[in-house]
Amino acid sequence: MMSKLDIMQVYESSSQPCYFLNKDLEYEFINKAAEPFMDKAKEELIGVNILDALPKYIDSDLYKLFHKVFDEQKPHILEKIDECSKQYFEVKMFPNINGVFVIFSDITKRKESEKKKQYYDKLKIIGEMAAGVAHEVRNPLTTIKGFLQLMVENKELDNYKNINMLMIDEVNRINIIITEYLDIAKEKPGKLENCNLNNIIKAVFPLLETRAIIEGKSTVLNLSNISDLIIDKNEIRQLLLNMINNSLDAMNDGKTVQIITFEKNGEVVLSIKDEGNGIHANLIDDISTPFVTTKEAGTGLGLPICFSIAKRNNAKIDYSSSSEGTTFNIRFSK
Repeated sequence: MMSKLDIMQVYESSSQPCYFLNKDLEYEFINKAAEPFMDKAKEELIGVNILDALPKYIDSDLYKLFHKVFDEQKPHILEKIDECSKQYFEVKMFPNINGVFVIFSDITKRKESEKKKQYYDKLKIIGEMAAGVAHEVRNPLTTIKGFLQLMVENKELDNYKNINMLMIDEVNRINIIITEYLDIAKEKPGKLENCNLNNIIKAVFPLLETRAIIEGKSTVLNLSNISDLIIDKNEIRQLLLNMINNSLDAMNDGKTVQIITFEKNGEVVLSIKDEGNGIHANLIDDISTPFVTTKEAGTGLGLPICFSIAKRNNAKIDYSSSSEGTTFNIRFSK
């Protein structure tokens, strides 16, 4: 039969982070794998109450749960996010008459993967809804637009021409929204071919540069030698136009958008950096969600379309934002 010392030696060499709190919630054991997650060195924690050692747990649900698990002598498993590091942890508590043995693991990647799956499941539902109603909506819209165009050409209705033109514009806008809605829901790219990302950027750059100059802004290219990719160049062109136009929208005159390409860790990276005011804190986690927008005339579909395009073309998008600007990185797997 293994002694307590033998058991502790087994857990000391385990890759699973764990520690033991006695009935006074003082650390009696912390294994090597758990040390990087502690706020202090192991030597400073042994024999110290968890609240004295880690005051951030004062009045926390986790601390109350330690007491409950020990008092009821029932094991418990929970998932918790660390407010400081924003990491997700799975915490398993096993009580005995001497205290509580705690095993925990970093499940941040798993939670992020689950979140992405939920996001794309939502898009799939949205796509099914869009596909189901698009045809039924577009047919009457075509009829309405046709009659409005006839009314615009009717000289007897000249007094209403501006109103009729406005209605035609709104019908066109509805059609655009339906088209964008369907773009989000696509699961496969159109035509995959061997392309160089730099060539696609150079092809759309004059259009973007012209807009920037008119608005007193600037666009700068910093393109490195990069490998070719198997992508849908039309979709990537759409992604570029959406994202760089968003960057230009976010900036005042005199500011610059940088368009950068490079290779790193086996990926081709397209980086778009602007000098805007950054993404609102209350929107930063939801920008890939359809209809989330701060633009008065925006649909909130541009960025979700970009995220969908990236996924279909074997790429991922990450981003960072501050009051000095926002950077989007589109990372293509080779």
